[in-house]
Amino acid sequence: MRREWLRFGGVVLVVVLGLMAFREYRLRREIEVRTENQYQRAFQEVVYHVDGLEQELGKASAAGSATQTAKAFADAWRHAESARSAIGQLPVGNVPLATTEDFIGQVAAFTYTLAQKGASGATVSEREWTILRDFRRQAKFAADELAGMGRAFAAGALRWTDFQRDTVAAAATRPDRTPARVPSNQVTKGFKMLEDGMTRFPSPDLEGVLPPPTKKLPQVPGPVVTADEAARVALDFVGPSVAAGRRARVVGRIRSDPEAYRIEIPAGGGRGTVWVDVSVKGGRVLWVMDETPIGPVTVSPAAAEQIAADFLASRGFANMRRISRQSYQGVAVIGFAYEQEGILVYPDHVVVRVALDTGRVDGFEGTNYQVFHRPRQYAPPAVTEDEARAAVNPRLDVTASRLAVIMDDFYRETLVYEFRGTVDGQRYLVYVNTNTGEEEKIKRVGPQGIETI
Repeated sequence: MRREWLRFGGVVLVVVLGLMAFREYRLRREIEVRTENQYQRAFQEVVYHVDGLEQELGKASAAGSATQTAKAFADAWRHAESARSAIGQLPVGNVPLATTEDFIGQVAAFTYTLAQKGASGATVSEREWTILRDFRRQAKFAADELAGMGRAFAAGALRWTDFQRDTVAAAATRPDRTPARVPSNQVTKGFKMLEDGMTRFPSPDLEGVLPPPTKKLPQVPGPVVTADEAARVALDFVGPSVAAGRRARVVGRIRSDPEAYRIEIPAGGGRGTVWVDVSVKGGRVLWVMDETPIGPVTVSPAAAEQIAADFLASRGFANMRRISRQSYQGVAVIGFAYEQEGILVYPDHVVVRVALDTGRVDGFEGTNYQVFHRPRQYAPPAVTEDEARAAVNPRLDVTASRLAVIMDDFYRETLVYEFRGTVDGQRYLVYVNTNTGEEEKIKRVGPQGIETI
């Protein structure tokens, strides 16, 4: 009898283990199918957008009006950006696609520039038409190659999950190889043919056609300081309530823009570790983070705003005006910008974090202020405020206005009229150039009344 029960128990155990194994297999298959579908969708988006890019470049070549030409360039730019985003969703990190990705990036920048020129009434030069023709030929080749790969995927000849599995296996077999060896299969062969073909096209000369790439953030003005001097600056900035009985030490040199010393003030006296970045040039504090844990909230956001303003004033930041405030996870994050003779200078902005348990300042970001702050001279506006307001959409219900300075991606400053208003219950900031009377930028005021500056 005992033997029979043992035999029966063994059968039940085998059945249970079998069901568990089958269930695990089903789960793995479901995950694999879902992953494959995600990759297939991303790849089909790449195919669609590269094909759309080629079509829009063709439309731009054939368009007879400035309006249609500008529209084609704008649509081509959207396709290029979407293709770049979709490629980022594919597991091709180890596949060399530099030429293809550079091409898409160049087309995006080129079409965006020409769309902007068209919107401002400028015409396309002969040199730009030649570059457009060359880009279209390259886009046609890429679209055809990707379409061929798409047909192979549709026929089941290629599978992204097989490619991903081979890549992981190759990396596991040779973990010391950097970068990991790319396995040879139909996916990599397809992309290799695409990449090889793209390298055969001549590189267009874009010098003077595209705006220069985004500049590096300038260095802070002033002489180079030593590590010891930077440590003293850090201690002075955080103040005696943090620095008392604690020593600061430089733990590294941050190769950032601008270059900085990373300074650690170790935990002690009931406070957590405090980290400070001090610029190598100028010896200015760029960033502070206090790791002291945050307790229950006892300080109101309005009180935190005053604490932040007092903190800045005590550190020599004069004429600062609040531009944003947000509270989350027991912290108030408050933004300030410098105000000069009634003009709000957005490039000279800082952010102060205030812990809402004790009201201590537990964070600071002032890189832009330290880099750009200086006395400025502005020519009187050539356009009156009433004339500038006429350029604003009449559906915007303007509630306030002021003069301000904004900065573009190349660190060029522009004096503008800032108009604050609402459309359909949503708040916006509209900036109109005081010299030309044209709209320079539109900002949407974020959720919870937070200004996105």
